[in-house]
Amino acid sequence: MESDSSGDRTDRPTLQTIAGAAGVSTSLVSLALNGKSGVSAARRDEIRQLAEDLGYQPDPVARELRTGSVSMIGLLVRNVSNPFFNDLLAGMQQAAFEQGVTIVAMDSEYSEDRERRHIRHLAARRVDRLAIAPIGRAASLEEWQRLRPDARTVLINAGPQMYPDLPHVAPDAQQAVGLAFDHLWQLGHRSIGFLSAPISLMSDEDRYQHYLSLCDRRRIEPRPIFSDLQGEAIRNRIVTELQEPDPPTAVITNSDWSAHYVYLAVRDLGLRIGVDLSVVGHDDLDTSQLLEPALSTLAVDRRELGRQIFARLGAADDSAFAGPVWLIARASSGPPP
Repeated sequence: MESDSSGDRTDRPTLQTIAGAAGVSTSLVSLALNGKSGVSAARRDEIRQLAEDLGYQPDPVARELRTGSVSMIGLLVRNVSNPFFNDLLAGMQQAAFEQGVTIVAMDSEYSEDRERRHIRHLAARRVDRLAIAPIGRAASLEEWQRLRPDARTVLINAGPQMYPDLPHVAPDAQQAVGLAFDHLWQLGHRSIGFLSAPISLMSDEDRYQHYLSLCDRRRIEPRPIFSDLQGEAIRNRIVTELQEPDPPTAVITNSDWSAHYVYLAVRDLGLRIGVDLSVVGHDDLDTSQLLEPALSTLAVDRRELGRQIFARLGAADDSAFAGPVWLIARASSGPPP
């Protein structure tokens, strides 16, 4: 009986198969499929389409043996329950899928010890590309650079003063704080709180410093509200702040996710958002306009941030990217009581 060789490995398309069909060298095919420089955008798209039509699948084991690294990117964030990071991951995944790259997402939960353990795990797996939203002063990055000195690393939502030689991707922090502050100022607020992680855990210190400079410029007293940025911790901290003799009339939060817990704290006290306390978030999550009242917030294209991160992980582009933000004013911000 004749054997059916249609499933034989030798029938699987290779780089040579694609090169022959495209009439180019295998090295050019490799550059195109791996998103490297040295090939025009039009030719890259042509080769990728041809590879897809032929059913080409890269051999990850062969690549790992050849390069000593894995087709894997590490994404280490502070709080994976925040939908901001889910959308950012989706933007990265769009680009990663085209190149056959796997993304491993991990959550430090604002724990420096947990962050360091994740770093060691990724290094042991020979991951050579890392995108990290670090905690505090990002001490774990020193260990990462020692363990994987040749790795590409991108910082997410970290101040520009932190590892300035590494590429940074984040929303435009000064623009965001400025838009939120000016919005509340124009509504008449002169006691504006600023919700943030404690200074020891704060990696985006430029946001806080810009808030302080705006308070100084307008000659009002800063009202920082430092809290562990976990849900119930935020809720309890806001309850305490609003029970002070002279509570703020408005709060700028670091994220819409945090703002959700500010809402809960206000309701715990029998107060009303937009009347007794104005709130401005950051990120414009899908759920934010469904809150009652709808949340005023700073919108940013989170998937574009993910695409920009992936681009910097795959190429020698050390430039910073500050994603533009814009204010969406809703009913959570009104005149002071």
